[in-house]
Amino acid sequence: MSYPDDRDSGLIGAIFTESGTQIRLLWQVIQGFLIFASCLSMLLENYEPYAAGFPGFISTLEVIAIGFFTIDYLGNLYCASNRLAYLFGFWGLVDIISILPTFLLMLNPTSTLMLKGLRALRFVRLLRLLRLGRAAF
Repeated sequence: MSYPDDRDSGLIGAIFTESGTQIRLLWQVIQGFLIFASCLSMLLENYEPYAAGFPGFISTLEVIAIGFFTIDYLGNLYCASNRLAYLFGFWGLVDIISILPTFLLMLNPTSTLMLKGLRALRFVRLLRLLRLGRAAF
């Protein structure tokens, strides 16, 4: 039995459940920019001249992107009509696997090589964003 709640009303609902709103469009633009910037920073950190020249910039960008992606994941989880289905669904797993490596690296910095490959799943988030954008039009 489903009980009415206020998850899909207000600002949070406008961002995570309603399509076609200006705030949702702004959220998706920011998300797309951060996905692109995050993927670009992953490439640059593996190219020695940039990694050595801009280490603070790359790590700051990573922290901002992970913060945003974490808020996005938690917001989607909170607003999901069936949280368990979202949690174990394809897009929920892509979302958590794309942010989890950074948190695991904070706990165990020696596992860098293994976990960096999982960060590439952020590109799959871009595919999700494109799918959602196409549905709005």
